[in-house]
This record gives sequence, C-alpha cells and structure tokens, in this order.
Amino acid sequence: MTNRQTCEVVVVHIANGCECAVMEANAMAVPNLTLRTRLKAAIDWYASQGGPAYRRVPSELVVSDFFDGIAYNADALVTFLETGKLPTAHDLRAITDLAMTRLASGATLGEVTGAYQEVSAALWRRVVADSSPSDRAALADLIPRVAEYIFQVVSLIATEAAHRSGDPLSDVRERNRAAADELLRSGEATGLFDVGPGANYTIAVFQIAGSSTAGSALGDLKARIEAFAHTYVRLDLNGWVVVHWFWGDVAAAVARFRGKLEHARAHTSVQCWAGIASSTTAYGVPGAYRRAAGLAATAQKLRRADFVVDLGQVAIEYLSATAGPDIPALVEIVEPLSHSDPVFGETLRVFFDKNCNQLATARAMHVHRNSVTYRLAKVHTLTGLNPLNFAEAASLHAALIALRMVQE
Repeated sequence: MTNRQTCEVVVVHIANGCECAVMEANAMAVPNLTLRTRLKAAIDWYASQGGPAYRRVPSELVVSDFFDGIAYNADALVTFLETGKLPTAHDLRAITDLAMTRLASGATLGEVTGAYQEVSAALWRRVVADSSPSDRAALADLIPRVAEYIFQVVSLIATEAAHRSGDPLSDVRERNRAAADELLRSGEATGLFDVGPGANYTIAVFQIAGSSTAGSALGDLKARIEAFAHTYVRLDLNGWVVVHWFWGDVAAAVARFRGKLEHARAHTSVQCWAGIASSTTAYGVPGAYRRAAGLAATAQKLRRADFVVDLGQVAIEYLSATAGPDIPALVEIVEPLSHSDPVFGETLRVFFDKNCNQLATARAMHVHRNSVTYRLAKVHTLTGLNPLNFAEAASLHAALIALRMVQE
C-alpha cells in the first residue's frame, strides 16, 4: 500500500466516523481549545481499550510510550488547524522516531502505518460521537485538513523508513530474525546460528504479565539480555524468545545462563515468567522451543513465584497444562471434593504445597496433625485415590493443577 493509499483509507474511516452527510454552509469551526479537550478525552478512552496491536511486538513495549506519542500527535494536528502550517520533519521528529523504534523492534512498515490509520480513525470517531449535531457538521468541515495532516505524517514515516532501510544494521536485523524463525521452526542453523559443530542451544521463552506501564522496565530487561554473549532476542506477541548457543558441558552452561537471566530480572521490576529448555543439536531446537513455550505459559497461568522454570521443576504442572482436551477428564478426579466440605480440598492443596509433610500441613493450617490425617483419609474415601500413595498422590496433584487451569 502506498503512502497516498494509506492516507485515503484513513480519510474514508474518518469520514464514516463523522456521521454527517450534509454540512451546513455556515457551520462554525469547533473551538480549538474544545477540540484539544475532546481529543485528550478520546485518547484517554482509547488507552482504556488497550491500544493498537502489533503481530511481532509485545503490547507492553508499545503501550508504555505509545500514548505519549499520540498525545503529541494530536497537539500537532490542532496546531496545524490553528496556523495552517504543515509540521515539518523536525516538528514531528518525536513521532517518526517512535515509528522507527517499532520497526527496529520487528514491526513492518505496513503495521506501523496501519496502527496509525487505526488510531486516527478511532480517535476521530470518538470525538464525533461525543459532539453535538451542530459540532459534527463543523468537524466534517475539517476532514480535508485532517487528511492533509495525516498524509504528511504517513509520508514522513515512510520517508524516514526508506532512509533507514539503507542502514546495514536494518538489513542485519531482518536477516537475523529470518534465521531465528527458521531455527525455531525447522531446526536449520543458518546465518547467525550457523556456529559450527558441537554447538548446543538453550531456548528461553518469556511470558509477560500485561501492564501498560512496564515498557521502560521491559526495555531495560531486553537490553540486559541482549548484552549476553552468543545470545539473540526475538520479539513476538507474547513477549520474546531468547536463543543462546554454547559449547561444552550442557548442564553447567544452562545453569550459568539461567543465573544470568535471573540476575538480569532482579535488576528490573518486570513481572514475567521464562520457560527454559535446551538441545544438543540445532535440529532439536524446535522441540526445545515448544517445551519452553509450554513451560512459560504454565508458569504464567499458575502465577508461580519462580521467574525461570524448567521441565524438572514443573513436570506435573506442565503435563497437566498441556493435556488439552483431556483437562476436563483430569478435573473429574477431584470433582467429588467440590461436593463436600471445602476443607478437604484445601487440606490436599496445602499438603502438596508442603511436600506431602503432614506436620508442616498441620502447622500451616493451624490444626492438629490428627486432623490432617483424618482429612486426607476423607479425600481417599471421596476420590478413591490415596494421597499417601506416591502414584495416586501424583494423579491428585495433576487433577488439582488442571482444576486451577480451568478456574483461571
């Protein structure tokens, strides 16, 4: 889509949003102060809706500075309506720099201009919806000038993107991302990841807790991880994927890398979880990626206290979470507890949290140990599974995890 086509689509969206087919010949322009106030209210409303979505950039990295940019944009628009003087590239540097940040993070030019189109149309429709019928006519009168401003912004973004596309770093970023996609998808080690024989790989998949204020902290965490040797960070919608390659002892190298991740996380306020898995060959990377993604999703779903989790830590939780259509069948195992006194199910949860130690369970629940023994016997009676038998306890544990999954 060309710049002009993009602008024309935006104008059509805005015109539709105006809901005014006939303009009064003598309609007075909406006072600029009023328009500024209404645009600010529209921005606040749009912020409450969550902001624009990108396919390859985590929303938390977008929202944190997006609304500062769009507020600057709205102010520049009203200034143009007041003065009739189109803003220059210098005037709109904050906006184009923000767009370039999105491109550097992995978004395409079409996504960036598409987001601008989406937001422009949504904000204008909101301003129109909150206006009186007479003001709507005046707003309709402004459409050609608004379209002129939008075309200017889109042109400046596209021009800056074209200018930077000649930057060797931009080409390197695209090649590295393509190589990462191929490694994670098929296990083909090309480009950056073609590191010779004997290389091992560790994959860490991050799940980020939604927060519109996490952007700067996320950027800090990302920068710290990118500074690691032999490491590549690939952004995606949920967070990012970290690919780390190394030689030598796998267990020791994975432990060191895990320690680095935890150290980096400790220096930020980011709420997130990372699943980690390794492979001794490039061809095993897709499987490690799948496991790491499942582990991260499991840890986030269960809101685990651990930041980094591996299969050894959460094997039962992982298997329960990835049971898919079988999750309801797992839940049925502990279904009888839901029809009885809640204390039995709660005692079972605490019992597992305390590593199946009855005395520790009794202390945590402020009851006598005999009460715990009685309650666990009642669980045995209700479910047919004995919590004091290892195999049957594992089944009960898996069922409780599945129950948490469906209740979230």
